Amino acid sequence: MIESEVGDRTVMALAGGSVIGDVYAIYWVWDRIRVQGGLSRIQARRRPALEIRLSPAWGRRGSDGSSPEEMRNALRYGLNWVSGSAVLDLAPWSSEPERAANETNRQRARELIRYAHALHLNFFSFANEFTYHPSLLREFGGALSPDDPKFWDAIQAKFRRLFEALPELDGIELCTDDLSGFWDEYRAFDVMRGAPECEWPLEKRYRTFVQKVHQVVAGEFHKSYFHFTWSLNSYQQHNQPEVFRKIFTSQIPTNNLVLIPKITAADRWWFQPYNSTFNLTPHRTLVAFETMNYYETSEAHLFPTFAGAYEQAGLQFFLRAPAGNVCGAAYRAALNPDDWDTESVTAYVLWRLSWDPNDDLDQVLHDFCAIHFGAAAADGMARIHRLSALAYKYGLHLEPVSYGQFNSLLQIRVGSFPAEGLPELDGGKEHLDFLKEIYLRCKPWEEETFLYLDHGLAKAREMEQGFASVRPKISDPALATAIENRLRMTRCLIEVNNFYARTAFAYFDFAADRSALNRARLRESCRMLSDSRAAFVRVPGFGYQLFGVDQLIANTKEMLEDPERAEAKLARAPSRSVIARSIEGAQEKYRELLRGHAAEAVKFLHFDGAIDGRDILVVRGNEWSIQHLRWDGPEVKRCQILVPLPKAAVTVLPRDIQSRPLHQFILQQPSLENGYRVEVYLDDAPPGKGVNQFDLYYLPQRPDELGLSSPVPK
Repeated sequence: MIESEVGDRTVMALAGGSVIGDVYAIYWVWDRIRVQGGLSRIQARRRPALEIRLSPAWGRRGSDGSSPEEMRNALRYGLNWVSGSAVLDLAPWSSEPERAANETNRQRARELIRYAHALHLNFFSFANEFTYHPSLLREFGGALSPDDPKFWDAIQAKFRRLFEALPELDGIELCTDDLSGFWDEYRAFDVMRGAPECEWPLEKRYRTFVQKVHQVVAGEFHKSYFHFTWSLNSYQQHNQPEVFRKIFTSQIPTNNLVLIPKITAADRWWFQPYNSTFNLTPHRTLVAFETMNYYETSEAHLFPTFAGAYEQAGLQFFLRAPAGNVCGAAYRAALNPDDWDTESVTAYVLWRLSWDPNDDLDQVLHDFCAIHFGAAAADGMARIHRLSALAYKYGLHLEPVSYGQFNSLLQIRVGSFPAEGLPELDGGKEHLDFLKEIYLRCKPWEEETFLYLDHGLAKAREMEQGFASVRPKISDPALATAIENRLRMTRCLIEVNNFYARTAFAYFDFAADRSALNRARLRESCRMLSDSRAAFVRVPGFGYQLFGVDQLIANTKEMLEDPERAEAKLARAPSRSVIARSIEGAQEKYRELLRGHAAEAVKFLHFDGAIDGRDILVVRGNEWSIQHLRWDGPEVKRCQILVPLPKAAVTVLPRDIQSRPLHQFILQQPSLENGYRVEVYLDDAPPGKGVNQFDLYYLPQRPDELGLSSPVPK
């Protein structure tokens, strides 16, 4: 593009070399206008360094291709592969209502694909495999086992029928791990670990799966097959070069197959090396990027995480191989280009790096800040953004237990400080055991542990203090206040984490040596933790869960009040295995009561969803809510109250339809003391999310009248 003066007019010539090239040029001009606040002279020659820019998908919803608006936004971020519906919502099935529903879904997909192609975008569908409808296995008579040829016939039929019914699709993206993308009547089978009686090793299972799918997708239909090599551990193909090589040998063709390893060696991201499986085989690969803000949810209202330095260096690291195979990147577009959250700054940086991996990162960040905060504030806001990675990495992670962990951030997860175990049942025993493990692993380097934590806290304070000189340069008062609140929220979170660790360490020091000095240190640490917690929750927009923090405060207060009694109480507290046996006994009693009182049992609620860890469903009258405790949040497909729960001390009984252990159990029955609410504990075993379907009934009698005691062991 060349800009010149013609008389009193400015003339800009855009020579894209193609229609899509012209579009990219126009978006670059638009970006320059947003950065500079107007149109100034532009002389630039731009060409994307990465051939493929794919928006990775997960679960059920598409990624940047579910509407025309999303696809136009994808273009703005330089993407050229987007997705709409998942494979399960598009494949033809021989059962109802899935068959008819998917016919409608395919018609909608055709409209989206036509629009995508008009925008010169490629359109794919995705799945976590192997997910299927039971009718498919019945049709082929196959067993859920890799050593059954009919099993592979069923898998190939799934994709063959998909492309026969929807030939407009340009390809698929699959992941053979973390089987969370299924719903309704669909089922999942873990090809890599399921059917333990089958003696096939992981490498053979994985290789066979990719070969079978490739034969159909690339061989029969000449479509693209993207395979995300993610795994829920760091010792298999995701980050193990030898395993990766054994799978992707010369037996797996390279045509129309693109592999997608993640940039990091494992999960949780900070204190993680780069993935070591790039450039090992001839297959083309994409670098999968994610926002590096594992501690954040949209409800947490934290200051954005700028991970541009880590992302740029990683991309440069993979591209430096003389015979490298990196041909693209996988990243999401920001849903709202006018927002300035973590998703937006990440998308902006990756868009710029996909065009030029060696782009001046300071200039890229300056441009982002100029767009969102104004030119006058851009330099100051860029400095604050630069500090965010240091604040979060060092202020939240416990360094001695972060390296070498698949989950490098142990005590925080996505907007919460989780409480380990079942604190409602074990009084915090398992949570203290969890903190004790962290304490012992950090103890040889205690001084350095807190040196790092204090360094992160200092950076958070520097961010907050640095905004004082920037604020007058931001013309929008509401925006300035929002930035100020987010900076304060970040600093308070990091302070809470700092004193959480200090209180835990002081707790175990005092438990080992009840000296006056250790008592005083524990009391002071707990006071500072309580004060920082109080300050945290007062920040406008507060939305964090503090279960682990509150449990430690409660146990610490008991220890300070009467150490002998506190330790005796914990010694009497039941273990997880004892609790599990007690709950199983209660669940058998639920079934017995429902059988014996079927005529008077009133079904008042149906629940259908997916649970990843631990949640409490609370029902009162005709209202329900979920208190999230652990791991990823619940996915509630339907929670229907059929009749209100009475304001009476009735007995509530769950009837399990489908779930993984511990299954549902009643934590609190309705009573006058709790406002006649019932609390249902939902606990799903790893890995990933599991379907949780159940009904709730009530009987007019009180629990004690029915001989039903609490599952909490006494």
